[in-house]
Amino acid sequence: MDNKTSSVEYEILGYKVKLREEEGSLSSSANEVVDLVRQESNKIMDKAPHLDRGEVALLVALQLAEEKLRVENQYHTEVSQLKEKASQALDLIEEVTPSTM
Repeated sequence: MDNKTSSVEYEILGYKVKLREEEGSLSSSANEVVDLVRQESNKIMDKAPHLDRGEVALLVALQLAEEKLRVENQYHTEVSQLKEKASQALDLIEEVTPSTM
């Protein structure tokens, strides 16, 4: 399968950034990513207008990294719980199913 990529330039916190996006990709689009970073930047700048753009960028990066780690940890916890419940269900099925040997 031949995916085409396009490149778009954005400005975030005064920095110009060129992002490539694969057409037909199921991941978040570059526009969505940029919009999220801009929204979070604006929230921080509204609360602390004295910060320079580099500090705001660092705070956004830390905030998004914390959220990513929280979601990953939650995912791993839920997968472990699902495996445990599946194992318990299998044990119950094996208990009530007559042996075919």
